[in-house]
Amino acid sequence: MTQALTPGALRTSHNMANSSGDGSGAVTKKRTTELEVRAPPLTKITQGFVPLSLLVNRLVQDSFNELQVMIESISSSGMSSETKKERIVKYAQSTRKQFIKLLVLTMWSNDAGAVSDVIDLKVWLDTQCRVFDGMVTVLCDIRKSTGRARIPNPDLATAVDVLSTGNPKTRMMKRYVPPPPLTSAEILKIFRNINALLAIRLGLHETLPPHFRDYRIASGRATFTAPDEFEVDLSIGDESPESQLYVIDVRPIFEPAIRPLPPSVFRAIEARGNQILAESGLEGIYDFLHDYFLTSKIQILLRQAYEMRRGRWTENLEIQQHKRTLVIQYWPHRVGEKSWIEVGIKRGVGQDPCRLGVRWMRDGTEMKDVEVPLDVANLSAETLVKTTIAMHTKHILTTLREKLFKSPLFAAPGVVTLATHPTDSFESYLKIRLTPSRICKVLVEPITGRYALQKPSERAAQTEYEINNTPARASDLLLRFKNMSMQEEVEQRARCMGWDILKSLSIRSDELKQNFPPNSRYMLYMRRTGWCRNWIITFVQQESGESWWATEIQEQPSQWSISAAIQIPTKGETNVTYRFLENLEKMAAAFISHFVNSRQLELQNTLHRFLPSKVLGTTYSSSLQIPDLYVRFSSLIKASWGLDVLRLSFQGLSTQDGHCTIIVLGRTKEPMTQLDSTNIAAEESDVSFHPQSGSYAIRFVVAVGVPVIPQIVEKLYRIERLISFVTIIRKFRLNCLHVSLGRVVFRYSDSPELSAEISFTGETEMKLILPKNSPHIRMQQLLQNTLNQIGLETVIKALSSTLPLLIAFDEVENSLSQTTPVEEFCIITRNIDWFKMEYKNKGYGVDVRLKNRRSTLFWYFSDPAAGAYPAPDRRICEDIKKVWNEEGDGWEGLRTGAASELFAVGEVVKKCHEVVWNAAPPKPQQPQQPQQQQQNGQRHVPANGTGR
Repeated sequence: MTQALTPGALRTSHNMANSSGDGSGAVTKKRTTELEVRAPPLTKITQGFVPLSLLVNRLVQDSFNELQVMIESISSSGMSSETKKERIVKYAQSTRKQFIKLLVLTMWSNDAGAVSDVIDLKVWLDTQCRVFDGMVTVLCDIRKSTGRARIPNPDLATAVDVLSTGNPKTRMMKRYVPPPPLTSAEILKIFRNINALLAIRLGLHETLPPHFRDYRIASGRATFTAPDEFEVDLSIGDESPESQLYVIDVRPIFEPAIRPLPPSVFRAIEARGNQILAESGLEGIYDFLHDYFLTSKIQILLRQAYEMRRGRWTENLEIQQHKRTLVIQYWPHRVGEKSWIEVGIKRGVGQDPCRLGVRWMRDGTEMKDVEVPLDVANLSAETLVKTTIAMHTKHILTTLREKLFKSPLFAAPGVVTLATHPTDSFESYLKIRLTPSRICKVLVEPITGRYALQKPSERAAQTEYEINNTPARASDLLLRFKNMSMQEEVEQRARCMGWDILKSLSIRSDELKQNFPPNSRYMLYMRRTGWCRNWIITFVQQESGESWWATEIQEQPSQWSISAAIQIPTKGETNVTYRFLENLEKMAAAFISHFVNSRQLELQNTLHRFLPSKVLGTTYSSSLQIPDLYVRFSSLIKASWGLDVLRLSFQGLSTQDGHCTIIVLGRTKEPMTQLDSTNIAAEESDVSFHPQSGSYAIRFVVAVGVPVIPQIVEKLYRIERLISFVTIIRKFRLNCLHVSLGRVVFRYSDSPELSAEISFTGETEMKLILPKNSPHIRMQQLLQNTLNQIGLETVIKALSSTLPLLIAFDEVENSLSQTTPVEEFCIITRNIDWFKMEYKNKGYGVDVRLKNRRSTLFWYFSDPAAGAYPAPDRRICEDIKKVWNEEGDGWEGLRTGAASELFAVGEVVKKCHEVVWNAAPPKPQQPQQPQQQQQNGQRHVPANGTGR
């Protein structure tokens, strides 16, 4: 056994032994040598050692500091005794644990010298092991490098053959004598033979994997291509179909890649590839090269990521690799959850092979429904990171836009605009229109992930700082930024419009809370020159949006008080432009005028209401809608000559003195076409009358805030005697041919041209006069009775609905001979909505009734003999049943009758008349039982009813 010895002393001892033989004394000397092994000098290890005294001092100091903190905390007022005891116990427990640890270290330090020697010995032994391992490695390298220097044994047989014949036949000579070079034709022939053998083998004998179906054969090799990954050249070494294929060359076909592969790398791939070809064939070589180049792509992305971190992405990328997964964390210093991307190998689905894939963790949540694009043909870690950041930026800005849209200030079109870019975050921004003249862009810096606001300003810088510290409040901070910008803009533009900014106006806070929204943040008081002193405009900003108020104030000894506050509605474009302020001035004047008039009406207990304006000239723009004040006419004055409504319309504001123009519009119950409006206009220049329509208008010019109700009452009494009555004819939009106090003539049909005359005097009944050629002559008396009992409205409805039917009746009667007796055919009018076509000689008849179905009038035809209680002299007409089963334009059969719209009733009347007129007389029937006859004799036919 070999031992390592340190230099020592050889200790030699001479032993003398006396021995005698043969009676002679001989002396023999024996020398003994002993080796004394000395311990080697060991290096003392002191790195990482801490003196025990330092630990004791620090622990004592910490205990004392915590004791002082504890004493100060329990000495403060407001702490219960139980809480103080709890803190004292916690301090004692924690301090006791620390001193127990110190006790253990103190006890262990008694053996610190021996432990230090063991540490030194262990370090020395580890050093010796490394030396031995290094020596073994050096000897192995020497053995490998000298292997080729070995000289083989001499081959005497070959030497004799060479020296004697000069042409050796042994195979060994091929190692030393090169064969004759091949000619170009021989090389070409060999390549062609190899190409043919490869084509036959790959086409007939080899089972090609699905990913190696794309190959080409040339120059004695088969080149297989895996898209966006690699190309591999394979060839054969034998003509046998069962011999293995060999790797000739491997080339990556993606960027960036090293071409050709380094010799050491290619030799390793070639050796392993040939082994796999011998064992697994083409399927195995594809799997091997596919996995190799997937791993190579991940390594390329890893190298590019490190290059990015050494560049401008310094301290803003965190890179890790776990097996074959590359993790790149971006925006590491952004407040909130972290985000990263993982580039790894995804498992294939079905026959698809595994591939490179990206998993995106956005704010700590995996985005399973979002696919991050990765160009596997042109690998670029920077493009991948930029694309992911652009997608994240789009999400941040989109989410911020949705939050902003919840506020009415940002909900208007064009206030918030989002622009995104698929790869460049600098091109993605959220443009916010703070005011009509100020625009702010919200961006997310792609490298740091921090918000940035453009254009720079002091307020923008402060808002940007607060957003980056609390990103969750970004929408609220931008809302505040917009409000602060709007405050400056409104005040500046209002001064330019000539408004007075009432900075010194002081109103009690409790009245502000009662009259304005509770979450109001800012108020601005303004007054138009020329208005009443007690009316102002208040601009209020709150979290839900902006609002404008017309406010009536009254001066008190110490402060101003609010008498009324009316919110001015805004519609459409609400940005405070000069046009908006101009329209707002008109709207405020209109609301103030309507308010004071409405208040005056309430004091008089007069019914009134506000409705949207319908008169041209009351709107100044699409965004300005001024309502009209509608007043109950009968409640305002005791008269019945006009329609029970008056409309007060605001018509403008004077630019000189600030007075407003109010038009009162009314209408009589009947148009008075016989009146001459010229004389009326000459008498009163502020009153106009239109006799044809019965409408009138009164104009008032007053200061804003002055009521006009007393003046309206005065004007109405002055024109009361001009109005006598109103007819219902205008309701049906019929043309009046003549209007007088006792006679009204109107046209109720244009084709044919038909008119009716109603004459009425004081207490006598009204009379309905029809022309002799009118189809309604047959029901004139019924119409006149209806006029006196029900009213003109029902008469006009009956005239229009029965006109097509009566025209058809006239045409049927005109088609008959003049000598046709009444027993053969006659029209019986039972009511204004019930007619009957009677064929008495045949016992046939057809009932025609007007009925309302689903708000539509229909004429219903039926055979009265087919009813439940037919008359004894009635017969069912079998021929008319074919009409009940037909249909036409605007009418259809109902099997037991027919239904027709108003315009198509004539066609049905003619069909029914033609069928019944040409029908054969019925056969005689057997006598009925007396009881049945008695029942038929008691049958009652309703004679009245409107069918409505």
